[in-house]
Amino acid sequence: MLSTEQSNETSNLNESVISSENISSENEQNINSTNSNEVDDLPLTQVTNWQIEIEKLNLTANIAEGTSSDVISHSVGHYTNSNILRGIIGLKAYNVGESNNYFANLKELQIGDEINYTVNENQSTYKVTSNKIIKCYENLNEADEFTQILNNIKGNDIDSKNTETENDQSKNDILILITYVKDMPNNLRCVVAEKN
Repeated sequence: MLSTEQSNETSNLNESVISSENISSENEQNINSTNSNEVDDLPLTQVTNWQIEIEKLNLTANIAEGTSSDVISHSVGHYTNSNILRGIIGLKAYNVGESNNYFANLKELQIGDEINYTVNENQSTYKVTSNKIIKCYENLNEADEFTQILNNIKGNDIDSKNTETENDQSKNDILILITYVKDMPNNLRCVVAEKN
């Protein structure tokens, strides 16, 4: 359950809530052509070094599997039904009320800001394409929450097949950062970034 203690986010009445009508068509095409269960993604058992770095926010944090409160109280959590190395990657963290509020300043990210994502020896740079508040019902299990986040971002389900060639794969790599929003139950802050 979301609580006001979990966020330092200030409500801005003029801020739009993202819906399927206001996502850019380029983002929607990239998300639609990305399969969230790619065959060539890295298995969790092979991950030895997993980090996110956002220089603008002076943030460097380790990533751990899962988004339960136990996990995100000490790490940035990874949605287990999202990819690890390529495709759609979902991450979640607290922004207030815990000893590690990794996404405390997530609302400050703007279009074009860079996010570095490292898995083992693979480092990728993503550029922010949107930073919005999205609708997401409380008390969902992790898989349902991430599915609802994706549906809010693109307006429909992810295609079951990726039509891009492997050489074009970087155009379809999406990083999604999620945190809570103060005084706005059933809403989450959602930053979408595309691989550079």
